[in-house]
Amino acid sequence: MFKQITLENFRTHKLTTIELYPVTLLIGNNNSGKTNLLAGIQHFCNLVKRGHPDHDFRSVSAIGDLYPHKYRLAKNEEPMSFSILWNDEDGEINYKIEIYENEQFLNRACCKEKIIIKLANNKIPKEVDSGYNQPTNILELREKIQSDPCLDEKEKLICTLFFADFDNTFSYHFQPTFLKDIIKEGQHKDNDSNNDFEHLKIPADLGETGEKFQSILRYIKEKEQPIYSSFIAKMRTVDTSFIGVRYDPNRSSLIWEFDLGRKGNIEEFMPEVVSDGFMKIAAISLLASLKTPPALIMLEEIENGINPGNIQQLMNWIWQTTSINEYGFATTQFILTSHSPSVLREFYQHPDHVYTVRLDKRSRQSDVRNLNTALDTLVGIGAIKDDEVEYETEANTGKKIIKIPKYQLAELWYTGTIG
Repeated sequence: MFKQITLENFRTHKLTTIELYPVTLLIGNNNSGKTNLLAGIQHFCNLVKRGHPDHDFRSVSAIGDLYPHKYRLAKNEEPMSFSILWNDEDGEINYKIEIYENEQFLNRACCKEKIIIKLANNKIPKEVDSGYNQPTNILELREKIQSDPCLDEKEKLICTLFFADFDNTFSYHFQPTFLKDIIKEGQHKDNDSNNDFEHLKIPADLGETGEKFQSILRYIKEKEQPIYSSFIAKMRTVDTSFIGVRYDPNRSSLIWEFDLGRKGNIEEFMPEVVSDGFMKIAAISLLASLKTPPALIMLEEIENGINPGNIQQLMNWIWQTTSINEYGFATTQFILTSHSPSVLREFYQHPDHVYTVRLDKRSRQSDVRNLNTALDTLVGIGAIKDDEVEYETEANTGKKIIKIPKYQLAELWYTGTIG
């Protein structure tokens, strides 16, 4: 489970650190830097994927990997970096990668990587790094881990699990028009390919805007019945009238079927007349139903296309999707972005899971602040009355959580007191 990320000198994020929870919300106006934060996570995730020992292209490029993304007011010698903290029942991983300019190399970029491994039953952490003693433009840490004689098999295994989770991170900005796109023949046909590999490809093949959703759902219906059954079960928690989908070759389209209470009649709908919100939930449900769902799903503007009155139902469903296993870890985590108070108020019980994002126009830096900390400050200066809030202390961390009514949280956003 991912616990914390730090992004440095990436676009508008000079230095941003956020804690990650089963569901984390970034709320702010347009052009505040919410998208840039998700883009930073995805950018470094894609870089780390290239560091797999089997990857054909493991070098970093200033033109592709550094210059377009670096914070414009950063000094030339300052690196663009990303660090992430991850743990499971067996231990903890702290990973950091830096990309910086180096004129000694043809592509003018170098990289440093470092990983700190701490097993649950061992108080002494171990560290492996790359690019610190000798400049390199090759992402070689993963290869060094596997060949390091100082690491035992458990330490190598936990590194493998961490990289598998980080590789399985995806950012989406689902658009109704693309989610409802017609099916193109030939997509996701069974070519006797490895099914496990196909499952891993689906989150990537879905596309950032969801353009291949209908085709993938057809493939799942025809080839992966257990996944399809799980998908249907999840969707029926949203709408009990939903029956399923079938493919109509004459219209090159899935037909969405509902039982609207007329005896003996199943109502059929083309994708374009199904509500935008229902289609967006269907795409999320499909991802969550995979045998290996994404470890981290990042969703932009979660409220788009959804009636404000249905936001509560959507958020309750997302909370349920991030089920906690027997060891207390979420199987799938979400980072959501929004500028809607309707989404914000659904976190009134979890203000520490929320970060407000605004752009400082003078420095062109994104200012990212934890909502729980902001509320504590407002109570301290009297902007919020003591008798209007409740305090709760987490048993395992001792952290003080401030809880205020839903309506008041939305009002603070409307008035600009927060955000």
